[in-house]
Amino acid sequence: MDLRLLYGVAYGHPWFGRWGYKFCRGSFGVTKHNYGRAIEILSAVELDQIIQDFKDSDQYEEMKQMIHYYRDLSETQLMTFKDLLRFMLTVKSCPCAQKKRIMAATASSSISKHLPRMTLQKKPLMKEKCTRYRKFSSLVGTLDSRWPTRRLEYAAEVIVNTLKEKKADKLSKGGMSRQDVRDAARLHIGDTGLLDYVLKSMNNVIVGTHIVRRAVNPTTKILEYSIDELDGGIRPVRVAEPEADVVPEPLPVLPLVPGADLYGDMAFLYTKVLMNYPEPEVMELASQAVLDSKHFVKEWPFEDDEDQLLRFICQAIPNMIDLEANMNRELPPGEIVMLPLHATVAELKQAAESALRDTYCILEKFVVTEIDRMEELEDWELLFGAVESGAELFMRGDGMDLNTELRYEGGPDNWKVRCECGAQDDDGERMVACDICEVWQHTRCNGIEDSGTVPPLFICTGCCESLGHSRGEPQEEVDNSDDLLMIPANEYVAQFLE
Repeated sequence: MDLRLLYGVAYGHPWFGRWGYKFCRGSFGVTKHNYGRAIEILSAVELDQIIQDFKDSDQYEEMKQMIHYYRDLSETQLMTFKDLLRFMLTVKSCPCAQKKRIMAATASSSISKHLPRMTLQKKPLMKEKCTRYRKFSSLVGTLDSRWPTRRLEYAAEVIVNTLKEKKADKLSKGGMSRQDVRDAARLHIGDTGLLDYVLKSMNNVIVGTHIVRRAVNPTTKILEYSIDELDGGIRPVRVAEPEADVVPEPLPVLPLVPGADLYGDMAFLYTKVLMNYPEPEVMELASQAVLDSKHFVKEWPFEDDEDQLLRFICQAIPNMIDLEANMNRELPPGEIVMLPLHATVAELKQAAESALRDTYCILEKFVVTEIDRMEELEDWELLFGAVESGAELFMRGDGMDLNTELRYEGGPDNWKVRCECGAQDDDGERMVACDICEVWQHTRCNGIEDSGTVPPLFICTGCCESLGHSRGEPQEEVDNSDDLLMIPANEYVAQFLE
């Protein structure tokens, strides 16, 4: 479950919103208005309406039981989906003892309704258990691994040798933790992913003449690996090979019991309501708009602390000659400069030059000639008393390279983004460039999945139309939610979110 969607519906802001983080910008052309409207739509849907919309689906009875259960459990009236999620998150965050009392108060009665014929049997104090062991060589045949069998077996042998060295050390007691085994095995195998994969499957397995076990240490409460000789009084139970294994009958699917698993109940509502709502499509579009909003920022106001320093926000502005040039991009923002109380105007210019040069490629050769509205001050004069600390100062100078392609930290500034979703800048999502116009667009907006391969030759829709390569068939109307998500947010999605 994505917390920005779950907490957004419940509280109106993402999980980090409790610390003041707010929407900055969205991907795929999602604007602040679209994001806010999507949150309102998902939060305000009434629980009775949800039950009604699921009436023709297979999850109708489960959805109705789930909503009625938490309505009865809550001391306040739950009307909207926002109220329901917020109540469930409150129950989740309460102390364990209190939560157990709340959930057990009604879960036991609900379970007894579904299992009326279940009788409690007194269990013996001691129960004999026959441990089943399996050869690792036969186990790897059933694993769907990207590593070859020989590589997996070699990793298992290295782990066994590590455990043997640990057992041979008379000064050490007990087994080895997963991290210790992993670190020791890395001296022979550098692929940590391979080691983690093998360690995960090594429990009651036979490697050569040894048995590897995995159990929790009762003293340290840490999962540890240990090893025993196969002929040391241990008699493994023979397990059939995968080809001869008898496929057991599938276990019956137990009905969903509200309250038995709070996380499972939240996942059920998250999946069915937010991700797979029957009708209308606006619910799915609103959820997608929230999921596409991944950039949240917190504004820290500039404060001039009462100490022995002067603080200024210095921003570069072009001289009169540069102003006549064609400037199609905004100038870099200002930088904070700190100086002692006895600093002079010349020292301010030097500090501003250093800060701006180190930050922006466009200002690598920038030289401050004058400070706006401080032209009457001489370089030797003190700043204290002449200008207020915390002020925003504009530095005018020479050497600003307006023709460079390396203006910002993003690299060469010679690319263009113009996607049909409305995006006009890199938003961090996967993109593909047209081989004719070289304009970047989202792969998702062009019907290419994130896991799909980009075609070697990609031509955008605009270039296809300009070349006259139309398909000859009328464009079909959009009839599914996937196609709806590819339509520009300011055209189709926005009409639902307004």
